[in-house]
Amino acid sequence: MTSKIRFTDKNHLLSEREAFAAPYVPGAQALQISEDSYSGFIGFGVAITPSSCYELSLMDASERNKLLHDIYSKDGLGLSVGRICIGSSDYSPEIYSYDDHPFDTALEHFSVKRDEAYIIPIIKEILAINPDILLFASPWSPPGWMKTGGCICGGFMREQYVDCYADYIIRFIKAYADYGIKISAITPQNEPGIQQDGKMPACIWHPETEARFIKLLRQKFRAEGLDVKIWMYDHNFNDTQRVLWSLENCEGLAKACDGVAFHYYRGTIEQTKIVQETFPSLELHFTEGGPRLTDHYDTDWCKWGLMMVKALKAGYRSFTGWNLMLDEMGGPNVGPFLRTCGGLVTRDSQSGELTYSGQYKAFSHIAPYITPTSRIYPISVSDAYNVPMSAYPKYPKDIEGVLIDNRDGKKVAILINPNDHGCQAQIEVDGKLWYIELYADSIFTIKIEA
Repeated sequence: MTSKIRFTDKNHLLSEREAFAAPYVPGAQALQISEDSYSGFIGFGVAITPSSCYELSLMDASERNKLLHDIYSKDGLGLSVGRICIGSSDYSPEIYSYDDHPFDTALEHFSVKRDEAYIIPIIKEILAINPDILLFASPWSPPGWMKTGGCICGGFMREQYVDCYADYIIRFIKAYADYGIKISAITPQNEPGIQQDGKMPACIWHPETEARFIKLLRQKFRAEGLDVKIWMYDHNFNDTQRVLWSLENCEGLAKACDGVAFHYYRGTIEQTKIVQETFPSLELHFTEGGPRLTDHYDTDWCKWGLMMVKALKAGYRSFTGWNLMLDEMGGPNVGPFLRTCGGLVTRDSQSGELTYSGQYKAFSHIAPYITPTSRIYPISVSDAYNVPMSAYPKYPKDIEGVLIDNRDGKKVAILINPNDHGCQAQIEVDGKLWYIELYADSIFTIKIEA
């Protein structure tokens, strides 16, 4: 049995060295692999937002192709999920819907032609690299005339247009299919609980309206023969009560949707476990969360590694970050968050230089090693610490990790030490003890082959 370690900390970026087996080391933290496991994880990805597509379109074609290969090919990160915006989001160079003609309930003016400029071409370039990528789509707002206030920015969804809006979504799915772009899942509304003070494309949906829309959309999907999943909610971890209330009180909703989508901006991922415990037939999906320009943009690999590992430990079926690419100002942005969010990759608008986020580095440690057939096992620190805790007076957080069994003789342990000091650790895999020195603020990928 051989093993190699890939690791990232403040002194080493994606470095590799040999791992070695060792007898019991009294001074090491004992890590335990859970007997519980699951498979069917779809993959990791990011949002292919209009702003991301615009920035990518500015690159030299050969340089863009190389970057997209680094992100989507099996020789690179191997990202296999992508989120598409239905019309404009806040991360768009312009604001529009696919039918801005007032009260066009027949959708005679529906068109996705504006997406031909740079969105559809970039998506097709990605599909040429990874044709198996799962694409899901989210609207930030219905057309303004379907809402209170009459504007794409802000407002509430109006009940009288729910049926028409379901047809609008179907028209979008079919229009993209005509370009060779298959939409495999949709979320009915990005962040249905907020309207962002009317400063960006956004829309508030009452839970009962959301439930009615999902059930109607499911009926129309079946009638049209569309194999498209529906992931409800698409908002923060902390409002699981809304999700549970809807599923428990809106008859037929749990059967009409396939999963629940969550964002990371409020609450903790542990709060969402109750959804799957109560409704085990529903999948959980992490659908938004990305690096910030003002918060350790290129060194926050532990933050994102922890979030990814916690999603895996909670049984999530996919993990999708936010913008694929933005400029050095966090744009283009038509909303209130310029200079806030960063892309997975940043492109300097003047020099064209690329910089890579901590999230990119975290993906590189995890994403290439998981397939839908992999079995995923949680790893935790043993209850019986080998070292008295008094030896680590400032030891605030446990090591987090997962073991990935690819069932081909290869296993991968992902270990994250989020603390500001290093520690020794040991993990037993198939009866053999492996010793690792986990550096401060580090991610370790231990590749073990029989």
